[in-house]
Amino acid sequence: MMARRTKVFQRRDPAPRARPAGFALIELLAFVAISTLRISTAAGAVESSGGPSALEGTLAAIRASMAQSPAPWPQAWQEEYVHTICQAVTGHQDASPYAVRLQILRDGFGPYWDGLRKSGHRSLFEVHQAEIRWYVESLMSAELPGDEERQKLREQYRNLLEHAAGALITQFPFLDPNRVQAAKAEHLAECYRHIEAPLLPVFQHLFSEQQADQLKERWHNLRYARVDLWRQLGGGATSAAKEMEAPSGAAHSDYLLTQRSLDQLRGQIWSLILAPPHYYREAVAKQMAAQKQRMQSQAEARDQEMRLGVAVWQTEYLSFLLTALLETAQEQEP
Repeated sequence: MMARRTKVFQRRDPAPRARPAGFALIELLAFVAISTLRISTAAGAVESSGGPSALEGTLAAIRASMAQSPAPWPQAWQEEYVHTICQAVTGHQDASPYAVRLQILRDGFGPYWDGLRKSGHRSLFEVHQAEIRWYVESLMSAELPGDEERQKLREQYRNLLEHAAGALITQFPFLDPNRVQAAKAEHLAECYRHIEAPLLPVFQHLFSEQQADQLKERWHNLRYARVDLWRQLGGGATSAAKEMEAPSGAAHSDYLLTQRSLDQLRGQIWSLILAPPHYYREAVAKQMAAQKQRMQSQAEARDQEMRLGVAVWQTEYLSFLLTALLETAQEQEP
């Protein structure tokens, strides 16, 4: 009876429909086509936004700049430095316009790298590492200045440097105005290069009229520091000594005084316009502590060397006395 019911139930259950021949192949081809279309679309979107290929090209340009002006860093440190840049960039891949920011990084890195004070100390390397992270993250996240803003930035820097050069000649009337103007023009041209490729965050922002007035006031307050610079460069030397100065414009003391004074002004601009991130401040504090420790170690080594020199001198002196006494005693023997 049970077998019969099962048989009846099986007869009532409709048989599955047969799939047309080649249907599985059609499904497979459709899946492959859709997947290929999706991948091609995504790749095109990434490429158009300056994706992996643009980033790889930028990193290759950075490595080329590092190789052209090598730092005394081990290969592992260099890769760590490049990896820091790569992480800062990839963390902002949705930034617009992405490709333009990468081009700024590529164009601005070379001059920035050439101006670094490189050494083999790990603490100073970590400062450079934190600094480039700060610069790249700012570049990738900041609102880039447009054409009008860049033109206004040029005017602001030109006005500020003209004021500084005029005040410098007023403070030191004996300076050669041509050399002062030459140093100012070189400094201004460098500022213009940074404005065109604003890798440095300070060249990404306009400063207000109030900030411009504060910068002029700070420049006035640096007049005593400029006197120290003038003395370091041979200020007050006799006219005969001045006549022996190198004729090259970049080597002239007036040119150097202007150049280094304007470098001090740039530091004031940085401190007024931007506040560095915490990881950069921590790296700087660590580097200063390491430098202090090195100086203390060098001072202790010099003290030990001096004490050792005195001990050696005393030993040699006693040896001479003992030798003389011995020879005297031998001569007095019958």
